[in-house]
Amino acid sequence: MESQSLLLSVNRERVQKTWIWLFFAGLLLILPGTVARADLYVAPDGDDGNPGTQSQPLRSLEGARDRLRTVDAKGTEDVLVLFKAGDYFINDTVRFAKQDSGTNAHPIIYENWDEKGSANLIGGRALTEWKDEGGGIYSTQLDRDTYALYENDQPAVMAREPNEGYHQFESVTDFSHLKFRKADYGRFDYRGAAVRLWAHWIPAKIKIQSVDFDSRIISLDQPYAGNLKGTVWNDAWAARTPTRFYIYNSKSFLDQPGEFYMDPGSHRLYYKPRRTPIEEQTIIAATVDWIIDIDGASNIQFEGLTFKVSDGLLEVLPSLALHSNVKGGLIRLGDARDIVIKYCRLLNSGQNGVIVEGDVEKCTIYGNLITHTVSGGVRFVGGNNRDNVIANNYVHHVGEGIYVRNSVGDVIRHNLIHDVDSNGFKSLYVERQTISFNDISRVGLDGTDSDAAGIYTNCTAGGPDGGHVTIDHNLLHDMAHNGYPGYPSAAIYLDMDGVYNCTMTNNVIYNIKHKFAVHVRGPNHVVRNNIIDFDGPDLLPPFTVLAGYKLANVAVDEPPIHNHNYAYENNIVWSSSGSVFQIRGRVDEETFKRVDNNVYYNPDGKYSFRQVALDKWRRMGLDAHTKFADPMFVDRENHDYRLKPDSPALALGFQEIDTSEIGLKADFPYEDNRRVSVESGRE
Repeated sequence: MESQSLLLSVNRERVQKTWIWLFFAGLLLILPGTVARADLYVAPDGDDGNPGTQSQPLRSLEGARDRLRTVDAKGTEDVLVLFKAGDYFINDTVRFAKQDSGTNAHPIIYENWDEKGSANLIGGRALTEWKDEGGGIYSTQLDRDTYALYENDQPAVMAREPNEGYHQFESVTDFSHLKFRKADYGRFDYRGAAVRLWAHWIPAKIKIQSVDFDSRIISLDQPYAGNLKGTVWNDAWAARTPTRFYIYNSKSFLDQPGEFYMDPGSHRLYYKPRRTPIEEQTIIAATVDWIIDIDGASNIQFEGLTFKVSDGLLEVLPSLALHSNVKGGLIRLGDARDIVIKYCRLLNSGQNGVIVEGDVEKCTIYGNLITHTVSGGVRFVGGNNRDNVIANNYVHHVGEGIYVRNSVGDVIRHNLIHDVDSNGFKSLYVERQTISFNDISRVGLDGTDSDAAGIYTNCTAGGPDGGHVTIDHNLLHDMAHNGYPGYPSAAIYLDMDGVYNCTMTNNVIYNIKHKFAVHVRGPNHVVRNNIIDFDGPDLLPPFTVLAGYKLANVAVDEPPIHNHNYAYENNIVWSSSGSVFQIRGRVDEETFKRVDNNVYYNPDGKYSFRQVALDKWRRMGLDAHTKFADPMFVDRENHDYRLKPDSPALALGFQEIDTSEIGLKADFPYEDNRRVSVESGRE
């Protein structure tokens, strides 16, 4: 028995050692420096004439694409292309067409060879030959105009006046002639210059045709009304609306480090660097509108790569669908199926990160870091899109976070979005869309008037039976009025008249200044089981609704639109102002379907509803069972909105909201994946 026991012990030890050896053998396969099996290898010091082996790699993305076009076995198994760390400068857009597709079972994967994000596909070229022009300004000759420039990965700015903020026009004669104030400008060189202006919520960037300095009249190259004249705009409206603006790309205004001027006549670039000597700085001028363009292709995956630098625009014509004319970006998708952009970094675009121009289905944008894009992080500008997923992305310091237009069945979830000029998330003409588990803050910083939201939906698709946008389990916080005139926005904003059948549940909203919490118009919306914490000065009512009906706006095809059938149930509202509802229009028996079982709390015990006293509100059949009491949060001061066991909200059926899963998922690969302090901009 003793020998048998010893034999069992020895065999057990051998098995354990075998498992340990297998563990470490497997570990070696995934350690940094080891290389997985690949069909092709690419390296900055490779050659596109090489066979594409690990010892003899190719040199470029284009070279890898072209080599795969000759592979007979493509489609019978996954195809893997590995990129070694380093810089890959791209002078011409790399285009992927139908012939570059994988299959549903076996995609083509372009992936990073080393640490994620260490292979940089750069849509520009490094500038090395500079002439000292004096005064800290240097120039270099280009073969084309560029409107996006980067120094040591920091965006440069087209020389402008004022250097920050805006001036206001003294008067607006018409859409093409504007008068500036005498104190704002003397004579300046307007060759190549343009005006960036905001008339109310509508932006434009228009070249200057001429300037009469005696009358202080700027004549624009074309009217800034764009396609809006005769719709939402008229001359009288434009003339009475405060119009803020600045002038940019003038050599006269090249006075700050980090500014550049592009002379369109000579293609000569003038730059005042942030650091000197200039020869020791990495300065990159954009050379492409897109780094890659996927049109007609399917089943391609890009994983762990960095895409950075694409060109900007001197002019942007205004459009009712704002920025729909801004179609450049790092990655373009059009007529694409089953494309995956995963764990990539998308940085420094003069326009967008990912731009979708229509006919895109079942594409996934997942786990990416997207930052410093002038227009949008992800932007859909074309139609007939369906069943796409935008999830687990960290989007910050962009013109607009995520904008989805003309699409059905998309899922937008687990994104962290902050420091956005305009809207955090926006959709237009969508149907059956789900927006959930997103953390959105610091929106509307600059890009429009106060009409900018955390989550904004405008004119759903499908008519009265369509819409069905679900906004669930989002954290919306730290939003303030940017100081520009206009109609106030909201954390969640259902705008225009053609928004149908939307549901807002389990959202947590706090630290909101001069915005509503939830703004609705259009029929058949449900606002249920949300937490709203409104405290401090400059507060608007948490809820605002449009009642009655009206002829539809230009964005909607079939008037009239009824604004009615609203349900507000089981919400918790903590408001130091005491105002709960603001209502525009005439309330009738169809305005509200149900308003009840909420908990409202004002520390002073004062409550108002559309300037209606509480007793009259209840005589209208509203909030019959609602409690006006402290909801009893665990730690409201630190935004812990869990409820104590004896909370009146729980007695009324409120369901606790778990915020632990909101925001980025654990597999987000980059270091800056933690929640950012909105006070300091740092962790």
